[in-house]
Amino acid sequence: MKVTAHFHGILADWVGTRSAGFELSDDATYADLIKAIKHRFGRNMPAQLWDAEKNTFHQKVRAFRDGKAIGPADVMLEQGEELTFFLMIAGG
Repeated sequence: MKVTAHFHGILADWVGTRSAGFELSDDATYADLIKAIKHRFGRNMPAQLWDAEKNTFHQKVRAFRDGKAIGPADVMLEQGEELTFFLMIAGG
């Protein structure tokens, strides 16, 4: 299946692109997408973005689909789905 990841704000700078398409298996999960992102862009990800010990984004990075935060790693993805990744920061 084809899934698109969009990177918002500074994430796009860190990853090196605003969006990228991924070809995943038909039974792919959110964790599979994270692995594919790591495989393609891992060398670009600074420590503020990527938790090398857990091999995933830090909790400050959230993915959304259809306006809702995506849940646990085992959430199934759908063909043609588009997820947007945000760095959740506080400020005023």
